[in-house]
Amino acid sequence: PKDVVYTCKNEFIDFSQVDAMSKFSYVWCPQNSYQTSNSVVWRLTPECGTTMVYPWDFKYGRIEGRIRIGATSGVVTALLLLGPAPSDEIDWEWVGKDLTHAQTTYYVQGHNVDSLPMAFGVSQPDGDLSTTFQNYAIELTRDSVKWFINGNIVRTLVKGAKEFPSAASRPRMGIWDGTRTGGWAGTVDWSLGPFTAEMQWFNFTSYC
Repeated sequence: PKDVVYTCKNEFIDFSQVDAMSKFSYVWCPQNSYQTSNSVVWRLTPECGTTMVYPWDFKYGRIEGRIRIGATSGVVTALLLLGPAPSDEIDWEWVGKDLTHAQTTYYVQGHNVDSLPMAFGVSQPDGDLSTTFQNYAIELTRDSVKWFINGNIVRTLVKGAKEFPSAASRPRMGIWDGTRTGGWAGTVDWSLGPFTAEMQWFNFTSYC
């Protein structure tokens, strides 16, 4: 597809480096992404959340980020791979009303294949995912999708078992308002905000 830019390069982006944010484009309130001394912060306000987009695609590869999620009902933090429309998509998502589980789901040509997201906890004493940083990864190969927490595989999707998101190719990450998701994420109480999530580093690995 003309809007896909495949690369064989690998890149590790450390948000303690001053030029780290320049390696991404920003949609949905770019002013709500800002850098601290050791992380990029994503902020959700009544105006909108924010999404960072890494400007390269891979056919197969792995993305990983060290992330602290946003807390409270309605707040959704996400790390995902998205292809061109009609979009294949592979997600890590976290809903702020559940601070001890990370959720996985995927789409094929815009269709959500999972009837419900599959959720996975992080072993104690890590506990609250809104106050601790964890490493989350997605790996896409010709034959499978794997989701990782702190280097451990927590879910594997094998090609052929169901529809397969083979065209999910470009990394996106950020925070958004999940109020209008039919109760899945809960409802945001804006009097408790603004709400933030953050990422300390991002790693892009292309399997060429």
